[in-house]
Amino acid sequence: MSITAETAAHHANDPAVLCCRLEAGNILTVANFEDPGIFPDLEDAGLLNTAGALKLGQCLNGKTKMTKTCDSLTPLTPDNCEGFDAEVGGAEEAPAEEAPAAAAPAVAGTVEGVSVSTYGGVFVLEIGEGKDIRIEFPI
Repeated sequence: MSITAETAAHHANDPAVLCCRLEAGNILTVANFEDPGIFPDLEDAGLLNTAGALKLGQCLNGKTKMTKTCDSLTPLTPDNCEGFDAEVGGAEEAPAEEAPAAAAPAVAGTVEGVSVSTYGGVFVLEIGEGKDIRIEFPI
């Protein structure tokens, strides 16, 4: 199951593992990653080995691209992607440069239960009316 931008920020130093199959040439977004909270169980069961995996914070920079088609639960490594940051700090610096744009929501306030905002390179649309629908995609 993919993660949210908040989860990705919280787990920036955890291994980057795909949640779903991803074709070569795709740019990675937060929606492509598995929740690191389940990794211990997967590793204990022998279903996942994160040795040598890049960190989430290295890969969520808006320019990391798959060089190979990979299945779900594949850790990201220099062998299957390119354009990742050398350190986790590199990914954290990019949002700081965008802070003025990210701090101001695309639509100020809430319009009848609908709010739109951006943070961490992700566009978020929340629809609170009815069933609290939330849609987010990278920008």
